[in-house]
Formats: sequence, C-alpha cells, structure tokens
Amino acid sequence: MSDKRSLHPLADRNQLSDSNNFSAKFEGFFLQMVMPGLEHRVREIVTKTLGSNWKVKSIGDNHTEFEVSKKGDTLSVKEAWNKTYYLRSQPGVVDAQPLFAVPLPYRSDWNQESKQAVARFEHQALDESSDVEWSLKQLRVLEAWSRFFPDPNLPPGHGIVIGLPDTGYTKHPEIFANLLLRESYDFLKNDKDPTDELETPLGEVINNPGHGTSTASVMISPRRAQSNYPTGKSVTGVAPGAKVVPLRVSYSVVLLSVTNLADAIEYAAGHGVHVLSISLGTGLFNQRLRSAIIYAQKRGVIVVAASGTFIPYVVWPAAYDEVIAVTGSNVRREIWLGSSRGSQVDVTAPAESVWYAKTDKNNGEFKYNVLQGSGTSFSAPLVAGVAALWLSYHGREQLIQRYGAEKIPFIFNQILRDSCEKFPTWKPNLFGEGIVNAEKVLAAPLPDNVSNSVIPPAFALLQHPSIDNGRLDTFVHLFEQQLSDSQLDGNFVGVGRDNAKLRSCLAKLLQTTETELPKRLKEVGQELAFYFAVNPELYKQFAAALSSKQPSGTQLQTKTLTESPKPRNLEQIREMLLSQGVSQVLQTKLS
Repeated sequence: MSDKRSLHPLADRNQLSDSNNFSAKFEGFFLQMVMPGLEHRVREIVTKTLGSNWKVKSIGDNHTEFEVSKKGDTLSVKEAWNKTYYLRSQPGVVDAQPLFAVPLPYRSDWNQESKQAVARFEHQALDESSDVEWSLKQLRVLEAWSRFFPDPNLPPGHGIVIGLPDTGYTKHPEIFANLLLRESYDFLKNDKDPTDELETPLGEVINNPGHGTSTASVMISPRRAQSNYPTGKSVTGVAPGAKVVPLRVSYSVVLLSVTNLADAIEYAAGHGVHVLSISLGTGLFNQRLRSAIIYAQKRGVIVVAASGTFIPYVVWPAAYDEVIAVTGSNVRREIWLGSSRGSQVDVTAPAESVWYAKTDKNNGEFKYNVLQGSGTSFSAPLVAGVAALWLSYHGREQLIQRYGAEKIPFIFNQILRDSCEKFPTWKPNLFGEGIVNAEKVLAAPLPDNVSNSVIPPAFALLQHPSIDNGRLDTFVHLFEQQLSDSQLDGNFVGVGRDNAKLRSCLAKLLQTTETELPKRLKEVGQELAFYFAVNPELYKQFAAALSSKQPSGTQLQTKTLTESPKPRNLEQIREMLLSQGVSQVLQTKLS
C-alpha cells in the first residue's frame, strides 16, 4: 500500500521519528493507610499537606487505599515527588505515590532495534500477510470455532463481554453491531458517550484517534466485510459472538492517564465485563493501577495487555504477574521487531501487518476502511478474543460455580500458556511460552478441583511486588535487555556478573556503596526509576553505562548519536537528572 499510515496504527512515520520531549502530567496521589476506617485521617493529612480543595476517594476492597486528586492547577513533577516524600512521613500512612498521565512516545529513539522496526514501515507488508485471515489461522482460531454449535444465533464467543479501555469507538460497520453502548463510559468527559471524535488535542504531538475502533475490530468483527471499503478488504474478529463495552480513557495511546485507566478497570468489573483488553501501556508503575487490576480479578475478570511497542522493556500493566502480557509475531512466525520483550511476557500473538478496521475524518465526515497495521496493540485483543472463546465454550457461569470467580483468570492464564506452540529457536525468557493456539486452549481439560489441582489466586502477594517497589528488581526489569545480552550466549553464563554491574552503576550514581544501595533504593528508587522509564535519553545513557560492549573511540566518531549514542559517564547522567528538576530528597542523594 502506498499510504504509510496503513502500516502502523499508532502514529505516522514522521511522527514516530519526532524526538519532541514529552513531560509527565501530574494527576494526584495514591495513599495507603495502616488500617481501615481512617478516611478522616486521610483528609486531615491532605488538608495539612496540600490544602482544602483536594478530593479524597476510597478505592479497592480493603478500605485502606485512597486516590487524592484536584481539578484545575496541578503540581509540577518535582513538587509532586516532594509532596510524596512528605506524605510518606505522616503517621498512619503506609505508602504514598504520585499519579501521572505518563508519556510513552512510540518513537524510534529508544534503541537501535526500534529504528529497524520503524524502517520496515516504509516498505510493503510481507506478501504472505495479504490473506485477511492470516492472524486467525496462525492462532488456529478457525479450528477452535468448529467446537461451537453451527447456530448463527450463537456465534463463537457468544455471551461474553469484553471491556476495552481505549480511545472510544466510531460507528464503523465492522464493530458497531457488536458494541454494548448502554454500559459504556467516557472517562475524559465523565459522561456515557465514549464516541471517538478523532480529536487531536493541543499539546499532544503524537496521536492515534480511532485506535479503539481498530483494536475492537480484531476481537468482534463478523466474518466477511460488513460494507464496501476502498481497499476491498475485510477484517474478522477472533470472537465475533462477543460484545465490547467501549471505555474512553484517552485521546491517544501516547499520553495515558493512569487514573482514567484504573477507574475504567474498576468500572468494567462492576458493569458485567468478563475480559479486559488493554492495548495501552505506561512507563510508570504505581499501586493505584495494580489495585484496580486486583479489584477486577477478584471478580473474575481476565485481564490481557500489550507488552509495548518500540519500548525496550515490558510496559505496565502488562508487566504485572496478574496480567496476561502479549508480545508480537508476524505471518512467518517470527518475532515482530517492534515488540517489547522480557521475562514478564506470557505469550505471543500476531502484531505485524494485521488487518483491522480504520476510521478517518475528512472535512467533518467519517470515512471507513480496512487496512493493515502493526503493533502489540493488536496482539493483546487477539488473545482477549481467545479468552472470550474459552469462557463462552465452557460457560462462564458454570466455571464460577465450579471454581469461584476469583480463580478464573488464573486458570485461563495457565491453560493459555501450557497450550502455546513452542519455538526453540527463539531467544529464551523474552517471548513467553510461544504463539497462542486457540484450538488447544479450548481442547485443554479443566483442572480437577476435587484433587486440589487448582492453584489458588495469589492475593497474598506483597502489596508492592518487587517489580515496582523501586528496588533492584525494578531496575532489572527496566534494563533486562541490556542485562540479558551476554546471558543469551552459551549456557546463560553471566547472570551474576550483569546484576553486579547494575548494582555497581546504581551505587555510583546515587553516591553510596553497594552494601548501602538497598537502603538508598528504598528511599529514592521509585523516583529514580520513574525518570529512566519516561525519558528515552536518560534511559539510553544508563543502558550504555551497563553495556559491556561499548563501541571504541573510532567507532563513536563514525556513528551519529541517534545510531549509537556515545555513553556518558555516571557523573554526566547525574547532571542530566539534576537539570530536569528532581525532588529535594533525590537531589540530596545525587549531589
């Protein structure tokens, strides 16, 4: 196709190469108290610390967690972190974290592999992907369909509701008949109309209006084209009998409001949603988001999320153990270059040159088409569609009666992973268990709860899992690709050496000893990780400091900064951090 936008649903080629500096936007705080019944104490602390015009909302099931927000003027990133440290010091407060609308620009300046993936968008899609149902065939969805009765009133996925936190919906013929609009919601405007108006708000450089329509189509579009499109193509969803509840949480997949996403997850759990498909990701971990996920899973909601696109680590919420993280493949069963990968990935599904429904707006008029696009934004809804097939095939109510709603997400996750097609040639510990096989998922026997083979849900996990508590595991996750490069040669030699290099660099950066590093990370690790996660330049420079294969001086002179950035020493990285205005607490540790 000549239209380069058809090769990527997230942003066009020029925007992807744009290195404009996005900044996180403060939204509020997450507070956790030591015991239930302390809402009055929260209000006292908030008034003392922030003022009287802040809203306090209880969240979750434990009556110890609160979201604190304010309309109008907000705090800078530096002010937000300063207030966070003060809130943590108050009697009764177990934890406090700042909440941000986090920039996660899908652009090529994170690493060299991202540049290669972006470059592929300038070329024609792989020839084999001209088959509009290739992604279904790779996942063996058509074989899975044969297990459903041939009743046109009961198509595969019937009876299952999928929640879709995204950019809203349009009246594209491929999805409109399968939307449940009475249950939908717009968290941007706080009303019941999540129509995607294909807006481009001021201040957002990269946008992808219509993203919600695109991701919905690969889940619920009926077989055969529902209209005549300029390309003459069609899209077929994995679960055409399922319904989707649009939940509008963002104008764009680029600047994601954590509070909107968390609110949407909790809303979905209370409004009849059985599966959540999240094709949005954030570079910032926080307990507010994980609290919402656990709230939904206790109610039996299966949560599926994209691992990330053009980002060198698995984004959140996909990075959480409770979430099924999906990375991407192409029609040749190879890993798509733009896929985020790492040990937090659970499974792989098609991501490159997938057929999807596209809506554009020209002179105020909506135009509908079916195009090809790439991104793990497609991988996640494809797997969410498989989850809908599994629930529909076994009967969700029957599963609840047999196991309890709270165990359903964990049972499905295990069956899904066990049923994958393995690829020994793939690098280990990066792409999950392999490519999803829907036929095997439906054919897999259910666990025998009589002989106690059902593993109980891990609700007893620490309130702060190690991946986001700001300690060493957080940085291992963020820089897993750099730390694992040498592990992939030979028999995984070098694990200890690589982590030792990470500890050494962090200790030097924070001007402490390796012995004292755990204590220092307890104090400022979350804030430090925040800056690495949302700033590609800082990320690249620290990644270069970790690399044991730094280019020689001659090589550095022959490469541009964007091709292979000259590694800055830790003193220079420290100066970069200080120049962007960190909190007083982190500034003290750095200087």
